[in-house]
Order: sequence, then C-alpha cells, then structure tokens
Amino acid sequence: MDTSRKSFKSIYPLSTEKLIRSEFKRVKEQTYLDHAGATLYSEKQIEAVCNDYKGNLFANPHARSTISKETDDAIDLIRYKILNHFNTDSNNYTVIFTSGTTAALKIIGESFHYNDGEFVYTEDNHTSVLGMREFANNHRVVSFNESKDLLNKEDNQRNCKFQNVKCNSLFVYPAQCNFSGFKYPLDWINKIKTGALGADANWYCMLDAASYASTSFLDLQKYTPDFICVSFYKMFGYPTGLGALLVKNQSSNVLSKKYFGGGTVYLALSDQNVVIRRKQLNESFEDGTLNFLSILSLKHGFDTIQRLHLNMDLISLHTFALAKYVYSSLETFQHNNSKPACVLYHDGNYDDASKQGAIVNFNVLRPDGSYVGYSEVMHIANLNKVYLRTGCFCNPGACKRHLQLTSEDVKYFYSQGHVCGDQNDLIDNRPTGSIRISFGYMSTVDDANAILDMIKQNFIVSKLKTTLANNNEQLIFNTILKNERIKCEGNLKKILIYPIKSCGAFSIDTSWKLIGSGLEYDRQWMIVSRNGVCLTQKQEPKLCIIKPVIDLHDDSLILTCEGFSSVSVPLKTKSIVNCQSKVCGDRIAGWDCGDEVADWLDHILCRNGLRLLSQRDIRKRKNELELSLANKAQFLMVNEASVKWLLDIISEGDLDDTLDDLVQRFRPNFVVNFGKIFVENDCESFHFGKTIFTSEGKCTRCQIICIDQKTGEKSVEPLRTLSNEFNGKITFGVYLKCTENKAENLIHIGDSVIGN
Repeated sequence: MDTSRKSFKSIYPLSTEKLIRSEFKRVKEQTYLDHAGATLYSEKQIEAVCNDYKGNLFANPHARSTISKETDDAIDLIRYKILNHFNTDSNNYTVIFTSGTTAALKIIGESFHYNDGEFVYTEDNHTSVLGMREFANNHRVVSFNESKDLLNKEDNQRNCKFQNVKCNSLFVYPAQCNFSGFKYPLDWINKIKTGALGADANWYCMLDAASYASTSFLDLQKYTPDFICVSFYKMFGYPTGLGALLVKNQSSNVLSKKYFGGGTVYLALSDQNVVIRRKQLNESFEDGTLNFLSILSLKHGFDTIQRLHLNMDLISLHTFALAKYVYSSLETFQHNNSKPACVLYHDGNYDDASKQGAIVNFNVLRPDGSYVGYSEVMHIANLNKVYLRTGCFCNPGACKRHLQLTSEDVKYFYSQGHVCGDQNDLIDNRPTGSIRISFGYMSTVDDANAILDMIKQNFIVSKLKTTLANNNEQLIFNTILKNERIKCEGNLKKILIYPIKSCGAFSIDTSWKLIGSGLEYDRQWMIVSRNGVCLTQKQEPKLCIIKPVIDLHDDSLILTCEGFSSVSVPLKTKSIVNCQSKVCGDRIAGWDCGDEVADWLDHILCRNGLRLLSQRDIRKRKNELELSLANKAQFLMVNEASVKWLLDIISEGDLDDTLDDLVQRFRPNFVVNFGKIFVENDCESFHFGKTIFTSEGKCTRCQIICIDQKTGEKSVEPLRTLSNEFNGKITFGVYLKCTENKAENLIHIGDSVIGN
C-alpha cells in the first residue's frame, strides 16, 4: 500500500503566514475546504466593517441629502477600486452592482440584442449560464474537445471586418471551471471577436470570472472581454449577496434593457406610457436602492489583502501549490492490493498555475474498484471537522463529462429519484457526483494534510477486510442482499421514545400507548435556536445528555441532566405563545414552553436564546401519514442480533460501547431480537402481538450514529465499519408505520414479533 505524500514548499513568507493566522483564529481545529463556494472573511476585516458602520452615518444614495451624496460618492470610489483591482478604469469599463454572478448573467441574457444572432456556450459552464439560452432564439453548446479544436489553433484567428453584418452573437465561457479548476485560455476572447466561431455575426464575449477571480489576477488591460461577472464573497468572504457585472463601454450599445425601476429613470408618468431613462450605464441597470452598506464594506476586503501583504499573483501561486500537493498525494494513494484509492477529475497535470486553479475534484474507490459514495465521504469528513463540497457543483456539463455519463444516464438517475443537491450518491454502483476541495488565500498545508489524513485513515484498506462472524450468518446476509423473502420471529426487548427531538431516550418499563402519529409523546417537543431553527445533534451533539422523563402521574415532562437540577413543563402546555419552525422541510407550529425551561437549556448547552416548543398540530404527509416531529417515519426498529454482529466486527479499540450503548446510537423505538442478522430488512410487515406494522424501508444512516449518546462525543465508528461492509450503502434498521389508530392499542415489552 502506498499512501505517501509529496513534499510541500511554502509560497508565503513565514511572516505572512503568521499574520494570516492572527486574523483567522476562529477556524481553530476546523478545516474549511469549500473556498470555491465561498471563501472565509478575516476577523479584522469584519471588525473594520463594524467600526465603519458604527462610526459613520450612511443613507440611501437616492435621497440626495448631504449624507446621501457622501454615500453615493463613497460607492463610486468602490467602483474605482474594483476597476483598479482588475487593472482597468472607468474609461474602459463600467461596474454594475448585482446580487451575484447569477444576477449578472441574467442581466446579459435578458438585455443582449441578438438580432437573429446566436448564443454559444461551452460544455463546462455553470447552470446559471445555461439559463441564458432561454432568452436566445438560436443557441448551441460547444463541447470541451470541440472548443479546444476551434480556439486553441492559431490559424483559426481571422481578420474579419464584419462590415455588413447585422446580427450579434454572444459566446460565454468560464475563466476557470468551478468543477475541476481548469483555467481556460483567456486569449480565446480575442479569437472569438475575430471570427473563430464564424464570420457571419458580430461576436461578443462574456467571461464568467466568479471562480477565477477568487484566487487569480484578471488583467483587463491584457484581455478585454465585453462582459465579466464576479461575486465578492468568493474573493473576500464578506459580504454575501453582492456581485458585479463589468461592461466594456464600447460594447454597451448591444444591450437593450426593457424593465425600469426606481433610480433608473429621469422621468416616468403613471397615467401615460412615458419614461425617460438615465443615460449613465450603471444607473440604467441598477434598479432600486443599491445594497449600499454591503458595497461600502468591500473597501475592507481590498484593505485586508493589502494589510496581509498579499496580491492576486501570490495568492494564485499559494493556492495552486496546495492543490498540487493534494492532487499529487491522492494520485499515489493505494489500497493493500495496489489498486488506486482515488480517481481524480482534471484536464491538466497541475504543473502550471496559469492553467490550473486551486481546486481538486475526485471520488474515492474501494479495493475492488467500486466507488465510495460522496455522501459517505462527507459524513466522515464532517466527523473529522473537515468541511468540503460534494455533488455536481451546479456544473452539469463538466460533471457529466468527467464522470463519463451520457445524457441518458443523467435522465435515468433522475428517474431513480436523484436531483441536484441531494445525497443520492450512487445509483447502480455508479457515482452521481464527486468530491471537491478548494483553497483560499488563508488556507494552510495543515488544511491539505487534514483531508489527506481523513482519507488515509478512513477509506484506505491496509489490512484484510473483516468477515462476518460465521458461515451461517454469511449465507443469511448474502440471501438478504439478493432480496429473497425470509420470515422471521422474535420478541420485543425494548420500547424507547424520545420526547424531545434529538435529546436522550426515555425507556418504557412495561407497555406504551400508540396514537395516530406513533408512540404517545415520542418527539412531541423540540428545541429551537434564537432564530427559531430546530436544533439537532448535527449542530449540537450535547443534546443527547438531556434525558427527558415522562411522568404520567403528574402529567409533566421532566428534563434531567447528570450533575444539574431538573426542570419540568406540563405535558399539555397552556401557553398562548405560538411559534413557527421547520422539520424536514415541513412548517411546524408549536407552543412555547416558557422562560424557566428556556433558561435551563441555555445553561446546560452553554448557548443563548434557546426555546422549548411543544408540537401544536400533527404533521401530515401527502400520503396522509401522520407524523410527530420525527424526520422520516412513525417508528424505527432495529434487530438486536444485527447490532451484536456490528459490535463484534468493529475493530478492537475503535469503540468502547456495550451492546446497549451501540443500540442507543441508532435511536430506535423498538429493539427486537430476531436471533439472526438482517432478516428484518426483507419483511414487508411485522405483527407486534395483535398490532400490524408495515415496513417503510431501511433507514439510511449519517454521522449521528457516531455520537456517543451518553457523552455527546464523536468518533468515526460505527459509520466507517458499516460503510466498509455494505460498500457505501449505509443503512441500518427499518422504518415502520401503523395505520391502526385504535385508542386501546398498547405495545408491550415481551410481545412476540413476526415478520412476513
């Protein structure tokens, strides 16, 4: 097995590295690797922004008062600063502020005057570029290989005069692919304008520079696209929701805007269709009041780069060096059978910073060559406090090309339930997306080593894979995988409810009542943050140390935590305070349980603004299934035999759990001992005494099972072992539903359970 790393030579001087660390103290032991999505802001940068807001009075620039005029002038200075950053000035380009790159692309899509020309775009473009074709009567895509053939050859450049040509055509491509980090040649811009795609139109070029400008210098003296779009949160981390469209002044005549809004006209009549639009380009396109406070904060983003003794060329070399280091190391990673542990997606060999950006895209492979799903990698990464990006990154063309998928494959994946942004990572053992890591100017070699260590320790097999306990269990397991029907019999050993969502379990002694939404009082309450967002163990693992108790004699819910006094609330709250939240996309109405329990929660969890809500109305899904505050189903059942099997095969020393401890990690309602492993997976229904439950399928697991339910501490087990044994399909336990809503239905400890 080879998991060697290449050497890394630092680009920054030691003094610069130390200075940068002093402004990103909050990162601590976390590893942030999604800078292509949004980079991090400096702490001094935010302090400067806040001081600016506190020490000055800014006003709506449309008001024309003294302070409004000062605000308007300050905004213009930011425009000059942006143009200077790209080595140009207002004589050549105009800055139009937008909400981001997507909004800038939309402006050009809506206002570009084609006059029977065509919209042409490269295969590896962001989804927001694809949306521009909705405004063009004629459009076509240029494949990756076709674009190289057309635009990389010198003899394709023509000296077309376009003297009698009336139609206008627009070519859009990314300066840097946000999927792979490949940097497209910027000299394509001039080749497009001089007829590389044809001499039958006036050609204009739009450059999507959102990914490129975050870590590279775009010189608009050397390269002069007609339109450029950028997003500032990719450059400075703050502010979000702000971007810009840079328009070459000589090309502005090809834009024809229809809509007008406040601030973009000299005159508008309400009783007549009369409007006189402003002539200045940015004023005519910036509808409504500008996001002036965010715009003014850009000064402190530019100042931060200068204060840290950085420039874009230095940042480019630094981030490229980190990407090259990770790429070269992943390339050498092998399993014990000498098979590669990763497949990398790239269009270059990471040998030139002018051709490759600070992105590494890959998937992880098992020893037999099959794929590890990107969701599994993300779960393990989260446990290790490594934050990366998975999926297709809103670049369907690049994703399809690099994963060697056809359009029919992509449509088939959709038919199987996969959509953009979900965690459906493998379909028919084929990946639907990949893993992307990306670096920013504040990234370090420690960040690079963190992702390498995480992959090495969790996904590279250095010893023989653990086998099942005995041949009989192996035979059963293989039978289950083949979806052959098996009838099973067992007995109900435990009934557990979780009165407060994501808090500890309350174990039932003898029997418990069934209601329409599940077990009575199961997930009837939830804790919400000061913003009203439901808190779960993903955000706050320590929720599990809160152990709720249902006291039916006193009609109260008692919240307990070892080492602290308890607090109680009535089972039937009398609050008149109605609150709103969300659970799994559903709007939840709840009653606030009061200040006393809220203060108790703040104290236990060391947070401010927490509230305890009681569910007011039962949720109903489209199939009319009633749900409490549970995520997916009314009930969850695990087989004790399956849990014991898992405990036996986890490597010694990797987990100190007892059998009961491991059961608690899966947070079941019912624990049944069927005597044989995984027989529960293939049954369609289960008879608990006289009550019939229907299987709703296997439960897909995430990093929650890696939280010790006694302490709230995290580990990589048992997720890692489940992943290895099930080839990435991390399921454990079965969802159940019950449609018998008889008030007298009780479930008893010791009930016989028969699965069919």
